[in-house]
Amino acid sequence: MKIGLISTIIVLTINCFAGQPTEISELKKIFEKYKVDGSILIYDQKENTYIGYDLKRCNIAFCPASTFKIPNTLIALESGIYTIDSVFKWNGEKRTFSSWEKDMTIEEAFRISAVPVYQEIARHVGVEKMKYYTQLFNYGNLDINGENIDKFWLEGKSSITQYQQIYFSQKLYNLQFPISENTMKRTKEIMLYEAKDNYRLSGKTGWAVRQKENVTWFVGFIETNSNVYFFATNVASNENTDLKSFSNIRIELTKEIFKELKIITEE
Repeated sequence: MKIGLISTIIVLTINCFAGQPTEISELKKIFEKYKVDGSILIYDQKENTYIGYDLKRCNIAFCPASTFKIPNTLIALESGIYTIDSVFKWNGEKRTFSSWEKDMTIEEAFRISAVPVYQEIARHVGVEKMKYYTQLFNYGNLDINGENIDKFWLEGKSSITQYQQIYFSQKLYNLQFPISENTMKRTKEIMLYEAKDNYRLSGKTGWAVRQKENVTWFVGFIETNSNVYFFATNVASNENTDLKSFSNIRIELTKEIFKELKIITEE
């Protein structure tokens, strides 16, 4: 309850400073185009404003899934348990995806979302340090104990809202956590997803397996030549969704919304 209360107070405080979030109902057409349900929240740092679609849903907490790899990376580096050059050895066991079946650094593991590597990180960090750092970051409402230390972000009671995701991303981007600046800078470098002449897109996807429906995330920030925007996209499948392409929709939909809002322009 304590963590949740702190997070709620912080989000409400940010909302007060930022003013009333603006609902952009026209964005519904993009969700309908991809045949999915969901919501998106965007924070404009220069204008100090929130905009988005289905803002009521943005306050609903979902399992963080692999978006937790962002704070998990911070914790791994800040705690000194691992460095940017540490190599995680594959023991030869069969893994969910063949791309995970190799030795890799933390940067490589982040980019291919290698769950076993981050489970290893969590086990070495341990319950007490994990609780300490996640509370320090005010990262959602996490249920962490000795039995779930390597899966609490994938299943169980842990949850986070889109407002809380953006709060975390903004603090990280602006180097405002009480940890090493180098840790935050290296994590931001690892988060880079796409770099173009007119923008740099950084973030992490996630697929929440706890819910009955398929729920996916794409969270992070996009830097343009004149501003930075923080975003949290949460997409749920419905009876019309093409599940074969579902994993790509969260990214494609987010970028299309950026274009619709003129945050990025056609190349």
